[in-house]
Amino acid sequence: MTFLAILLLLSSLAMLVWSYLLYPTLVRRLAAREEKRHPTGPRPVSVEVLVSAADEEGVIAERVRNLLGDEVSGRYGIAIGCDGSGDRTAELARQAGNGRLRVVEFPRRRGKAAVLNDLIASSQAEVLVFTDANTRFEREAVSHLTGVFGDPEVGAACGRLVLEGSDAEAAFWDRETRVKEAEGALGICLGANGAIYGARRADIEPLPLDTTSMDDFLIPVRVAHRGKRVVFAGDAVAREGAARDALAEMGRRFRIGVGAGQVLRRERWLWNAAGHGRLSLAFFSRKVARWLAPVAGLAAIAAACLSPRLRPVGFAVAVAAALLALSALARPRPAGLAGRLYYFGVINLALAAGVLAGLAGYSRPVWKPVAREKRAG
Repeated sequence: MTFLAILLLLSSLAMLVWSYLLYPTLVRRLAAREEKRHPTGPRPVSVEVLVSAADEEGVIAERVRNLLGDEVSGRYGIAIGCDGSGDRTAELARQAGNGRLRVVEFPRRRGKAAVLNDLIASSQAEVLVFTDANTRFEREAVSHLTGVFGDPEVGAACGRLVLEGSDAEAAFWDRETRVKEAEGALGICLGANGAIYGARRADIEPLPLDTTSMDDFLIPVRVAHRGKRVVFAGDAVAREGAARDALAEMGRRFRIGVGAGQVLRRERWLWNAAGHGRLSLAFFSRKVARWLAPVAGLAAIAAACLSPRLRPVGFAVAVAAALLALSALARPRPAGLAGRLYYFGVINLALAAGVLAGLAGYSRPVWKPVAREKRAG
């Protein structure tokens, strides 16, 4: 058990170092060698923004007005899918839309994947833009995002998300965005975000109905599987409040982990490096390594607890990890370097738990919105 504990610990550290330190440098160097591409074809003739909303009466009217305020060439539509909402989400969306959008009400709660599948199937637009009810687009965000589809080889695109309200989470996300930019230059930007991304409707495959928090990964990656490029549209900016506290973020990371476990079980074609070289590299480096590193770390702690030589250390680390997780109940918000380290620790504990649950077959297609910071203005 001693050898196993050490091996698992080294594996966990190696994945973290590769994903967070070495891979970003590598992908930026590869991107620097890539010839810059410019869209040469016509812009999409029609665009529709899709929003899956459940009990979002507090933000939906503002979201609709924000989307209607964008200027988009060609036919522009907005569709709000109300997922079994028990409040006034649908009513307020219609009032704010004033007849300029479609609101689709589903009588019972089924989850985001089911709502998106129905909205996609009923849309006639050439390009679909996906976003959340609690997001705000900057001016011409839709136009900038859909402009990249003037390149016929582009099948999906991810916009730029700016998080507001949490220095620790915002700093982490800014670093992630720089990696997305580099991956986008290579056409392998698999790490889209649900706040702002788009795809050609003809290239979108239906989502599994039990999908948990992974539409923004599955839609782009399956578009890439068809041989299309997935790019980063940096001028398409969305803003969103950061999770209000560590406990709210842990809940979100657990759901992401469940979805990650589902992906690891189902999307096995991504392991075929011979057939999808750069795509598999990005998948392993940005997704698999980060999903499995904390799992390997927890396994190392368990193995240490079973090792006569390492048992005292194993139990001490196990207790520390448990206290770290429980501390989120107090909803602390430490700032500076301590805040970033704390944030990194708690989200990875939640992520590991979610990945294990997802690998075991657990699914959670329905969830409550994350409590987020209110946006300025």
